Amino acid sequence: LAQHVYNDPKIEDAKFDIKAWVCVSDHFHVLTVTRTILEAVTDKTDDSGNLEMVHKKLKGKLSGKKFLLVLDDVWNERREEWEAVRTPLSYGAPGSRILVTTRGEKVASNMRSKVHLLKQLEEDECWKVFANHAFKDGDHEFNDELKVIGRRIVEKCD
Repeated sequence: LAQHVYNDPKIEDAKFDIKAWVCVSDHFHVLTVTRTILEAVTDKTDDSGNLEMVHKKLKGKLSGKKFLLVLDDVWNERREEWEAVRTPLSYGAPGSRILVTTRGEKVASNMRSKVHLLKQLEEDECWKVFANHAFKDGDHEFNDELKVIGRRIVEKCD
C-alpha cells in the first residue's frame, strides 16, 4: 500500500522537492537511521560517525524543502530514539510528509500522528489475490484439484 502511495501519479501533483524511501527494519540505531535518511535524500554515501554532523547535513538538505519520506518496516518502540531521528526532519517546508509502515501499534503511537490500521482481507479477497499471482496469464479456469490446493494455501496463510 505504501508503495502505491509513493508511486501514485497524484504525488507528482503535490510537488515534493524531495522523495525518499528508507527501509528501517529491526536493527535500529539513531545514527544509522539518520545517516540512511540523509543518503536517501542526497543519493550519496555518508560515512560520518558523528550524529550531530549527520543531523546538520540532513537539516541543511531539508530546510525549506517540501519532502515525502517513507520509513518502511519500523519496529523500534523507544520514543526518545525517534525524537532524535525526527529532529532534523522538522525543518522541512509546510506540507512535508512522513509515512511510516509498521506492524506495531506502539510504534505508530510513538510517531504522534494519524494511525491507519489495515484489516485482514476476507477469505474470498485473499483467494483473488492468490489466484492473480499464481496464474499471471489471466487463466482463472482452474481444475478442481488445483482449486482445492490453492484454497488450502490461502487458508494456511490466513
